[in-house]
Amino acid sequence: MRRNRSLLFASLLCAFLVISIAGQSGRKQKKAEAQPPVQGVNRPELRTQPEPEVEAESEEKKDEKKEKGPAVLVMSDMGDMNIPMYYTDTARQACVAELHETMRMLDVREGRNQTRSDAVKAAKEDDVNVVYLELVISNMGTMGGVDLRYMIYEHKTAKVLGAGSGYPMQPNRGAGMPPIGANRIQMQLDWAGRDVAQQVIKRLGLRP
Repeated sequence: MRRNRSLLFASLLCAFLVISIAGQSGRKQKKAEAQPPVQGVNRPELRTQPEPEVEAESEEKKDEKKEKGPAVLVMSDMGDMNIPMYYTDTARQACVAELHETMRMLDVREGRNQTRSDAVKAAKEDDVNVVYLELVISNMGTMGGVDLRYMIYEHKTAKVLGAGSGYPMQPNRGAGMPPIGANRIQMQLDWAGRDVAQQVIKRLGLRP
């Protein structure tokens, strides 16, 4: 009798274990909810957007900023009636071209023939260093009896930063051929305008 009870108890226990195991296997496991990243912990796998990369400013870019500075405006005088107008144009255009070629990052502008008061006004109001060119008749002039003179007006103050004359010296690196139909005087004026440009670069401290 006792043996039969033991067998019955064992059978009931096994049946209970089988039912419990089947119930647990059929129950769905809950997924673990994603926890927000802990502050101060670098976890790149949880980022939704990549962090922007900050590019270090190169030394070349810094030098470019230094070279720029205030713009340079090259203007020329109305000129004497005995001096052909295209003489003045030749000298002014050569000065602008030399500034462009030598200081590529510099903002160089060209103004038409105007008066000295216009140059002073431009320096004060337009915030530019103004280079004012003037052709004058001179018995000692080597370019068909004329001299090329210049004045530099400082931006904002219009203070005179320098003055002098341009000399018809051929640049060491060589200059381009004169336009078709240009005469020797025009070629000399071209060189003189380029000489003025080099003097301006030095006086303004533009060359590192």
